[in-house]
Amino acid sequence: MGGEVATIAGSGAVFVLGLAVRLMSRRGSTGLGEILLELARGRAAAASERERRATTVEILDRLPHGGRVDEVDENGRQRTYEVTPARKRPRRNGGGGR
Repeated sequence: MGGEVATIAGSGAVFVLGLAVRLMSRRGSTGLGEILLELARGRAAAASERERRATTVEILDRLPHGGRVDEVDENGRQRTYEVTPARKRPRRNGGGGR
């Protein structure tokens, strides 16, 4: 039932957005098509980023200690991830003192 309500609310929001844009639009200003296209681009970019992060985590989980992953995205940004052994913490003596 929650999905149906979200669908109805989403459709209603798009309708209200389209109505508002029509009422406020003038020649040469942004139309509903451009707004919806930009929303779609944003959602696609967010989905792509989630997929990239999930893939990176999966790869890092499979690498042995000392392994390394270098990423370069379409904008030329470079990321480097290294798998290092977890540091061992000194054991504390059981008891209330130091």
